[in-house]
Amino acid sequence: MTRLSDAHHFRKMVAGMCMMFGPLVLLVGLVIHPESKTSEGAQLAVIADHLDQWCVAHLLILISIALAVPAVLGLMHMLRERQVVFGHVGGGLGLLGLLALTGLVTMDGFVGWQAAAGGNRAAMTTLFHSLHHTTGVVIPFFVVSFALSLGLICLAIGLYRAHAVQWWMALFLAVAAVCFAIANPAALNWLAIVGGAFLFVGLGSVGRMVMAESDEDWEHTPEYKGFRPTLGMR
Repeated sequence: MTRLSDAHHFRKMVAGMCMMFGPLVLLVGLVIHPESKTSEGAQLAVIADHLDQWCVAHLLILISIALAVPAVLGLMHMLRERQVVFGHVGGGLGLLGLLALTGLVTMDGFVGWQAAAGGNRAAMTTLFHSLHHTTGVVIPFFVVSFALSLGLICLAIGLYRAHAVQWWMALFLAVAAVCFAIANPAALNWLAIVGGAFLFVGLGSVGRMVMAESDEDWEHTPEYKGFRPTLGMR
């Protein structure tokens, strides 16, 4: 109970655990996710053949989004003394993207699940098509969801420039962001899984580092030990 009442230690542990387990939950959800299609009719046919799998995959992805919020806040915290602008911009974009992604995953996951389970396939296909082509849905959810990838890239650049993590950890975050930005609109499940794997290794390594460091280092993020800055970054 003493450690739980220590606000600094508690925030560190929550951020570190979410950095480690959030990407793991996401990766599991992406692996079991049924095949994605660009056509609404074809997608509903896939969902109808894998109703339980579709529901569980989207539930896991929603859980990973919830865990991503403390993780993003933790990355912002690591940049509160060095490369503050990257931390603020990246964190703000990341949180905005997570909000939009929550709506998008909910609609695709559970509205799609109900539509596929419905009796009138033609009517449900028309409904699902309208859902994906309505301006009031496309802009606030689909378009804004790309803010997550932009936010991760900003945070990765900030972490690298601040020497807060090893270079490859930041690189893996950026690679994951690019994979997600391409995979979603192109319906490329394999690329989303690749992005999830990069995120799991990159962000998970940052989380493991956060969990192992002292509360003092958490409050004032030190330069990563063994970091080798490139020319001009000294």
